[in-house]
Amino acid sequence: MSDQTAVTGERRGDLGRLTRRSLLRRALTAQLAVPAFSVLLSACSSTGEQGSASPTRAPSPASSTTPASGSAATPSPMATPTIPSTRAAVGEILFGAVHPLSGSLALDGAFVKNGIDLAVEEINAAGGIKSLGGAKLRVEHADSQGKPEVGQAEAERLVGKGVVALLGAYQSAVTFNTTQVAERARVPHIVVVAAADDILKRGFEYSFRHNPNQTQGTLGMLEAIKELRSLTGSSIATAVHVHEDSLFGTGFAKLLASLAPNYSLKVIEQIPYSLQGLTDLTTELTRVQALNPDLCVVTGYLNDGILLARTARDLRLRAPLFGLASGAFSTKQFVDQLGDMAEGILDANYHYDAKNPKAREVRDRYKAKYGADMPTHAVMAYEAVRILADALERAASTDRDAIRDALAKTSFGDHILPYKGPIEFDETGQAKNARFIVMQIQNGQILQVLPTDFAEARIKWPPA
Repeated sequence: MSDQTAVTGERRGDLGRLTRRSLLRRALTAQLAVPAFSVLLSACSSTGEQGSASPTRAPSPASSTTPASGSAATPSPMATPTIPSTRAAVGEILFGAVHPLSGSLALDGAFVKNGIDLAVEEINAAGGIKSLGGAKLRVEHADSQGKPEVGQAEAERLVGKGVVALLGAYQSAVTFNTTQVAERARVPHIVVVAAADDILKRGFEYSFRHNPNQTQGTLGMLEAIKELRSLTGSSIATAVHVHEDSLFGTGFAKLLASLAPNYSLKVIEQIPYSLQGLTDLTTELTRVQALNPDLCVVTGYLNDGILLARTARDLRLRAPLFGLASGAFSTKQFVDQLGDMAEGILDANYHYDAKNPKAREVRDRYKAKYGADMPTHAVMAYEAVRILADALERAASTDRDAIRDALAKTSFGDHILPYKGPIEFDETGQAKNARFIVMQIQNGQILQVLPTDFAEARIKWPPA
């Protein structure tokens, strides 16, 4: 039996033997072949976690993109690939990355791809993985097309090629499937951007996420509202939540409604809308106007976010717009399209630490290489590669189990994210210190305003 497939008694002891996570994994192993939950998740398969919903040409993706090989609704048996020898000098370390490179999210997928490629280039230029004799990283990119079944098939193909790890897959629906493939094959998987709590609720041992999940994101917003009250003396007691109706929007809506009372905020109504054929949000925002809340919380994507903001302007909506994981309100595309209309709008979302000089340096290098600003999802992809490289250094091995164990023990302080402390993973694989922060559009710029520890500017409240 190979090093990859052998599981020693010592390692089982290190994993906690009959921990809740391992018990859940055993109980769910039989269900991995037919992921029933992926049917529910497919409702959000055509949208990203914080991205554009319109097809746009990608900015200069490198030629290493690998086309999708097709779709597979059910994982097929995979032969055990040949892995390079461990704890010895190796020339090259191959890992895989799955994200949407065609379809409506091609631009966002290209940003993710470029962030990965930049990190690989910089790590290799700095000497590669030194504990493995300076081995160079090589990534093979795969196109999910924004479809869970295609992302699953591409993850299986990459695993069969012998990748030591997987990164992906931008959308929660796709990532739900790619992490299943990785768990069954015992391949480490670093989640990039996908926020749904359910991804890491299955007791998996090989999946890790460094970006905030839905719960951390919602709590980040509520903590910011509490701080906003303290800073301004404002009474913010009620909210209406307008959200798109896929798993992405409804997941955040359920969490906000359940957690808000702990922060003296009442969600007086939830107003969902469908992205399918969406051309008008007048009815939804007229209802918000009638309810007269202190906040209009919005969860959605770019095109619907632009439509919603324009409708709010036309109706002279009294309640300030406050995004919760909005795919619009903290993006350059939104500001460019709305101009002055975007002024003052708030968004609680994942972000890089704009106050960190190193973050500015990374973003400058990205812009010099690709001719475009580095969006947050590219930053998350960049950091995912650096986390993998850190684990490879500590593992001093290309053995997948050794890399998994090193990831589980990660304490990565050299990141450029607005977290209070290093990136460390809990027993589910979620980064303990991950959080949303609040940004506000001021004078055409997207600025961090809360919490004050990470603020670039003082929040303008009320926004108008």
